[in-house]
Amino acid sequence: MAYISDCSVYLPVWKLKRDEISKETGMPSMGGERAVAHWDEDSITMAVEAARKFDGAFDAVIFASSSPPFRIKQCASFIASALDLPDSTFTMDITDTMRAATDALITANEFVDSGRFSRVLVVAGDKIPTKPGTLYEQLYGDAAAAVVVEKEGGAKILGYSTSTKPLPGSWMLADDDTVRDYDMRVDARYGYAASVQKAAMPLFAKLGLSPADIDRIVASAPDPKSYQGLLKAVGARPEEFYFDSVGIAGSAHPLLLLATQLEREGRILLGGYGEGADVIAVEIEQAMDSNMGRMLESRKEISYGDYLFNRGFVGVRDAPDRPSLTKFWRDEKSIIRFYGMKCKSCGTVSYPISRCCIECGAKDNYEEVRLGERGKIYTFTIDYLVMPGNYAGDGVHPHFIAVVDLDGGGRVLFELTDTLRDFSGVECDAEVERTFRLLFEKNRFRYYGWKARLPR
Repeated sequence: MAYISDCSVYLPVWKLKRDEISKETGMPSMGGERAVAHWDEDSITMAVEAARKFDGAFDAVIFASSSPPFRIKQCASFIASALDLPDSTFTMDITDTMRAATDALITANEFVDSGRFSRVLVVAGDKIPTKPGTLYEQLYGDAAAAVVVEKEGGAKILGYSTSTKPLPGSWMLADDDTVRDYDMRVDARYGYAASVQKAAMPLFAKLGLSPADIDRIVASAPDPKSYQGLLKAVGARPEEFYFDSVGIAGSAHPLLLLATQLEREGRILLGGYGEGADVIAVEIEQAMDSNMGRMLESRKEISYGDYLFNRGFVGVRDAPDRPSLTKFWRDEKSIIRFYGMKCKSCGTVSYPISRCCIECGAKDNYEEVRLGERGKIYTFTIDYLVMPGNYAGDGVHPHFIAVVDLDGGGRVLFELTDTLRDFSGVECDAEVERTFRLLFEKNRFRYYGWKARLPR
């Protein structure tokens, strides 16, 4: 038997009103707002942010996404490294399907239930590329969510069942820049409700339960009306779907719904849809905090023009002259795991790691230490000649650099992110926290590392 012991949700700092999209594109507004990732966020960085809430080590990390930034390269290894997990950690990607997160949760359940692993991190993130002026631009939102699966916890995974029904649905080919779709109504009418119910009935029989024994039902869906229609058909009350505040978060949406349901006790049914459905029964015996409320409250509005900039539809980002891929690989412990050095002679903490202490000059007499999560701005500069990411400047989007004194020691030069042209709250001695982001892209490779932002 496997349990869920903790959960977490991450939402980007930006939100875009659908009325704003409608005003600029002429498409009818679907109401509410959608979550929008910053330009330096993708499914990997958002997954790291969702998982950073958890303490302790993991035997395995399973990453789920329908929008992984690499076609051929494991993403879970980046996440494990950013979380400073041991090299012996088992890592796995489950991608390219809207059911990726529920598939990952089922896999984690099997790992723990069989005794193969004792503590598994399941994390899903999605930033689905959509074409401006289309329905999908309003439909999808960017988000990540994570749960911890282990031998003991506050929520028992009772069982699962699955069904398969290959419909045209939505898709992307290897050379596509944005998501495509045959006809959303086909999924809604012929696939969604039938697939979820077909997966649920064997599970009820297996567990000896009936629909009346379920307190709440949450399931990802092609659109919010399909979810409401499903619940109406089975005589259940729809739960918060978070379409009006987030949008459909792709493969991460089932975990987002699960995390928010874990805040209340009860027996729930979780569904993940995509060319069929996964249905998982969970008994929540002890409520948990998903931090969804804090994420929603700490967001800021973004204009449609800045949204297009974040998405790369406007502006030119010439590759900066930066270190080679060899250096990035060689210095992984400093760049990704974020280790500095502590001098054994005088105790000074500094970054990056070098042979000599910057304070007393002691040579080769230091220990490697992981640097703090938070700090205070010592000084900063705003440069309009350079764009964020050190790309060639456009005179509109400035590059914000801050020198930060970290808690526990170490003075580090950070790019300050989650800002566009509003620098309110940024001043010397202001508190900041580090966040895992895309540093830049060069020669068709994505370089990741740590930046700073105002606390959320």
